[in-house]
Amino acid sequence: MAKKRSKRNPLDPLRPIKPMRDRKKMQVSTKYRMIGVTLLCLALITVTFVLGQNIKPINAVFGYVAAPFQKAYLAVEDWFSGLMTTAKRLKSLEEDNEKLQAEIDRYMYENTILKNDAAKLEELQELYKLDNYYENYPKTGAQIVSLSPSNWYDVFIIDKGSKDGLQKYMPVLAGNGLVGHISEVFENYSRVTAIVNPDSFVYGEVNRSPRDKVGVQGIDDVSSSGLCRIQFTTEDVDIAIGDEIVTSALGEIYPPGLRIGTVIKIQEIGDGLNSEAYLEPAVDMKNLNYVLVITELWKDQMKEELEGSGE
Repeated sequence: MAKKRSKRNPLDPLRPIKPMRDRKKMQVSTKYRMIGVTLLCLALITVTFVLGQNIKPINAVFGYVAAPFQKAYLAVEDWFSGLMTTAKRLKSLEEDNEKLQAEIDRYMYENTILKNDAAKLEELQELYKLDNYYENYPKTGAQIVSLSPSNWYDVFIIDKGSKDGLQKYMPVLAGNGLVGHISEVFENYSRVTAIVNPDSFVYGEVNRSPRDKVGVQGIDDVSSSGLCRIQFTTEDVDIAIGDEIVTSALGEIYPPGLRIGTVIKIQEIGDGLNSEAYLEPAVDMKNLNYVLVITELWKDQMKEELEGSGE
């Protein structure tokens, strides 16, 4: 078994001490080394100071070594700079886009309002012309405020009632002619039944010689909604496509001469002795906002009926 070497304490008196002469040699050697390094540094400083940029080989070496690092640094700096510039531009573009979108929304809203106002103005102008056309009848304007549950203008509510002098059976006009009549009156509003309602019946006549009399009815048929029907005997009534139908003096509700509509289709029924004609109303029943109400009853029997019922 190998013997373990015991560690000696540096201060152990048994440890051999280097001779003083060797220590002096080491001190002298270190001193000379320090002097040599100092002189070398001074020499290099002097050379650099005196020669400066004139030492082309050193410059070339420095440039060869430093140039790639400098290029890489500049490339990274340009990349970061471009990235920051792009980010700023994107943010600016987003802000500009939001402003433009807000302006577009505002213009679209204003355009919608203008279109709506223009449509109402056009409708009011038509009412004005209609008022002049039927100038012999006293009239008042009213606005439609509610429709029937079917969203069709076969029954609707206007914003005037008994406090405005309206009564049941008063005719209602719009656009180019007849809309219907007031079927119920309340203090602040009234219900109007239009000529396209299946329960409506209007005495009319062909607006040309020999002015044959016809009965105009609403149609209880979805495929023909918005139209009216005239049933007639072919031998007794002269009617053709394109004929204008107006109200007749035979009616109890409507005064004569009010436009009802135009014949757009005629077809035979059964054996051909009877026919029916389809009538397109003179008024666009899908786009109504305002109406004119004739504020007098056409016949005395209507007045008597209202007086007898207490309305």
